Amino acid sequence: MIRADRELLAELMSVNDAVPHVTLAMLDGSFSRQEHAEFGARLVALGNALRERGCQQPTVVVEGGVG
Repeated sequence: MIRADRELLAELMSVNDAVPHVTLAMLDGSFSRQEHAEFGARLVALGNALRERGCQQPTVVVEGGVG
């Protein structure tokens, strides 16, 4: 696994670990607008990085179909 993949997976794990805290903070009203914006930006950046990585993967043909 290349370093970029490890870093991407580490960020994915970090975001995933933050979700319960973020959810509870949103539910109890203690999550500020700035925290919303920062977490949203983090999610968008992660989504873009995952999409970019997916586009770098070679196309695989299995039994005549493209996967």
